[in-house]
Amino acid sequence: MQFLRIILMLLLALLAIALTLVVAVVLLVLFLLTALLRIGFIAEYGENGFRSWYKIGFLKFRMSDDEKKSPKRKKVKKSKKKFDTNQLKEMVVGNKGALFNTLSTAKKILGRLKRRLLIKELTVYCTFADEDKSKLALLYGRANAGLGVITPVLKRNLRIKKQDLRVFTDFESDKLSVYAKAHVSIAVWEVFYIIAPVLSLLKTFLLGTFKSRVISA
Repeated sequence: MQFLRIILMLLLALLAIALTLVVAVVLLVLFLLTALLRIGFIAEYGENGFRSWYKIGFLKFRMSDDEKKSPKRKKVKKSKKKFDTNQLKEMVVGNKGALFNTLSTAKKILGRLKRRLLIKELTVYCTFADEDKSKLALLYGRANAGLGVITPVLKRNLRIKKQDLRVFTDFESDKLSVYAKAHVSIAVWEVFYIIAPVLSLLKTFLLGTFKSRVISA
């Protein structure tokens, strides 16, 4: 009987270990899937006004529509107090270290955002309209020259998967028309990677505040 009890206990222990491993593997898989999940934002502007969506994985949700009336905002009374520039100077001079750390952190965040943010689509169609053909040709030439300058700058500094920037002309209409669409995407783990410098700065600030209180006490 004692031998059977030992075997039963061993089997129960093995079963518990196996269940623990299964749960750990499932949690690890869920964590990896969540970390690799991409979230995105889509904005579109055209003849129908401004529309936007947000994406979570393969799911797409509508955010806003120009056709819907937005609630009236209450007017905020402006304060008549003058801004004290001397006080601002004292704050900057007295907190040079904190200001430098903040600027350094902002630079890191922008650099990481530029490397990790993926622009899946960037489309801009601009149609110039004018009855004066010579004026319209001049506008068209200037716009194309501007695109020639902007396009390589965008490709060099941003991760753009699909880019379509074009200029058109319309001799019959007299109204400028613009169509624009942008789709940006980023993985969940990349969001935490981008905001990591903020957490480091917050930790430094809290430690500095705690030390100053201990010294003053």
